[in-house]
Amino acid sequence: MLEGKNNNFLNKEKNGDYTSDYDRYKTLFESINAGVFITTLDDNIVEANLKSCDLLGYKWEEFDGMNLENIFPEHVDWSLLREEILSKGGMNFETENRKKDGSVFPVNIDTSLFMLQGKPVMLVLIWDITKRKKAEKKLRESEERYRSIFENSAVAIMLADENEKIISWNDYAEKMLDMGKSDLEFKSVKTLYPQEQWDKIRTEKIREKGMQHHLETKMYKKDGTLFDVDLSVSILKDENNMITGSVGIIKDISEQKIAQRKLIESEKKYQGLFESTTDGMLVLDSRGEILDINSKALTLFGKKEDEMIGNNFLSMGILTPKALSIVVKQFQDLLAKDESTSKETEIIDKNNSRLTVEFTSFFLIKKDKEVDNFVLVIRDINERKKTEIKLAREHELLQTLMDSIPDSVYFKDDENRFIKVNKAKAEHSGVKPEEMVGKTDFDFLPPEQAQKAFKDDEEVLNIGKFIINKAEKITNNDGTTRWLSVTKIPRFDPEGNIIGTMGISRDITEWKELEEKFKEENQ
Repeated sequence: MLEGKNNNFLNKEKNGDYTSDYDRYKTLFESINAGVFITTLDDNIVEANLKSCDLLGYKWEEFDGMNLENIFPEHVDWSLLREEILSKGGMNFETENRKKDGSVFPVNIDTSLFMLQGKPVMLVLIWDITKRKKAEKKLRESEERYRSIFENSAVAIMLADENEKIISWNDYAEKMLDMGKSDLEFKSVKTLYPQEQWDKIRTEKIREKGMQHHLETKMYKKDGTLFDVDLSVSILKDENNMITGSVGIIKDISEQKIAQRKLIESEKKYQGLFESTTDGMLVLDSRGEILDINSKALTLFGKKEDEMIGNNFLSMGILTPKALSIVVKQFQDLLAKDESTSKETEIIDKNNSRLTVEFTSFFLIKKDKEVDNFVLVIRDINERKKTEIKLAREHELLQTLMDSIPDSVYFKDDENRFIKVNKAKAEHSGVKPEEMVGKTDFDFLPPEQAQKAFKDDEEVLNIGKFIINKAEKITNNDGTTRWLSVTKIPRFDPEGNIIGTMGISRDITEWKELEEKFKEENQ
């Protein structure tokens, strides 16, 4: 009995026959392989066995003054459970308990009510079901995994009973055979095979031998056509070694048969592709020795095939030091991460000049834990680099032109944000050109003027409106005003979609002032 409790139970004085009863029940109480509590109906713990201490991490004397509710986590409504237990006179259920250290674990609880020394009490037995829950989870995951394999497998799977009647199959089986439920359910397996093929299967004595058997045969589709299959059959038996059914894994190999006949043709096509590609290609072994090379690569290097095959590509003087390090690094990356990369570099061409190329490497064959041949693709990008340089120069000239004219020139995206401005535009806004990129008119104009500009931009974006030489009066941040002639036109992508706007603003303040003066003089 817990110290301080009023209800004597197992610590009663041991007098006469009661001593043997005490020992017997005390032994029983402590030997139960579960946490055992005796509580009053208002939840006070009267007694607990030592298993409860192991289960919940408390010392035995710590249960003194505790309520059963203390061992439940907050999300478990013990008061509601207790009401149900009291109404039913006992209950078995699964829930969670909380240990002294705050950790939560799953439990099975069995409760019952009885009278002890004339007072009603509750007997609570608690089993830790963590291992069971983990086992159940693993079982569910295993079942889900195998069900997923069964349903999503790229081969047909069929289950038959002990009488060789089909009882289950996956979707792929229906697809492969062009059959549905009415064609398969409880039909004899033998109806799927020509008689001579079924006789062939029978000669294997699969059912008598048990275990798993593998063979090639032919099967019928629904329309009666025959096709080649690879068949694996496993016999299922119970604990008494009686046959309970079989599992058949069926793979359509008709395409493989065709593929075998086309292998030589495929190899010829590969060789044709290897030779006809516009890129130089070399097949190298792990040491860098050239195993094969195509005509384009020979042309790049100005070499003959017998000058390349069998030689080490890394030491032929074709690669610059930078190119050599790139090839080695790409091969190392392939070995470590099986990762193909592309890198620009230079090689020495047939004229002993530097040629800008792009290197790409990939494995021709990759086996586990083996170093295999890899392919080095060399792409001549000299012309592309020249084009890039030309475009860069044209871009520079365009920027110079934009910055040289006094008009404000700008480009905006489809959200009216500046993506490029010239110096004149930036100076009128009191900032540098790069400081305007990503911002809008609301960052540089008074709200009323910014809203007006935004409205014009939206019309250009939404309906493709062209605004040509529109006169606008602008108030600068310092309070001064000026007149602008504004032109706004849409920008299009190659498919004709509007992707932004372009604008040119010319200062016409002087002209407007002269116009106003002329009007005044003629009034």
